Amino acid sequence: MNFKAVLKAGAAAAAIACAFQISAAEFVVPVHYSVELVDGETSEFDFNKDTRAINLSAGRHQIVLLFEDTFGTSANRRLVQASNPIVVEITNIPADGSYTFDYPEPRGLEGAENYARTQKITLTQTSGKPLAESEAYYYILASESGFSILRDYRQDLMSLNRLYAPKYVQGSNRTVGMTYYGAPTITADTFSNPGASSAAANVTMAAPMTTAAQDANLTTSSTSGGAVSGPSPQLRQLVSLYESADAETKLQFVKYVMSH
Repeated sequence: MNFKAVLKAGAAAAAIACAFQISAAEFVVPVHYSVELVDGETSEFDFNKDTRAINLSAGRHQIVLLFEDTFGTSANRRLVQASNPIVVEITNIPADGSYTFDYPEPRGLEGAENYARTQKITLTQTSGKPLAESEAYYYILASESGFSILRDYRQDLMSLNRLYAPKYVQGSNRTVGMTYYGAPTITADTFSNPGASSAAANVTMAAPMTTAAQDANLTTSSTSGGAVSGPSPQLRQLVSLYESADAETKLQFVKYVMSH
C-alpha cells in the first residue's frame, strides 16, 4: 500500500469516526446542574465534563438532575442547592437526538435562591426547538422527609414505582461476586425504610450457604494466629435441613444420631 492509499484510508476512518460521534444521542446538562442519576445509575454512565453531554443510546432514558452551585460576590458567596431535583423522562430519543433544557439562568445569589424554589424549565433540542411532551417531560421529585443531604433519589423513585433502571438490581436479588483480587463481595443498597416497600418485607436472611472455594476465602483467624475453621458446606446443609423439618422428624433424626 502506497503513501497516498494510507492517507485515503486514514481520512475515511476519521470520517467514519466523526459520523458516529455526530449520530450519537446525547443530553446536554445546563450549567449549575449536577447529574445525580442516569437510568438508575449513580456513576456508571458516559458523562463528558468538558461538553457537559451525557452520551445515550437511542430509546428511553431517565435523568435526575440537581440545581446546585456557588453564587454571589466574594463577600457573600455561598452554595445554593435546590431542596428537590428534577427528573427528565425521555420517551424515545433518536440515535442522532441531542436534547437539553432552557431556563432563566440566575446571575446572582438572590436570583439563584429564587430559582431554586421554582425550577421552571423548558425541554428543548440543542438547536432550541421545544420538545413535545410525547418526546420528553419533567417533574420535580419532592419528598415528605424534606431536605436531606443523604437523600437517595433512586429509592425515592422506586417508592413511587417510577424508577427506570434497566441495569439496576434490588438488594434482595443481589448475589455474591468477586473483587479483582478474588475476595467475595456483595453491594448493599441504601434502602432505609422497610415499611415503605413490599420488596423490603424480609429485612433479615438466614446465613447463606457457601461453596468450598468461598468457604476458604471467608475463613477467619484467631488472635493467637492460625486459621479458625468454619463449618463445612455439607454441615451447613444438614443444619438447614434439620431446622426446616417438623418436630417428629427432628426427634427421629436425633434418635438416629444417638444410636450411631
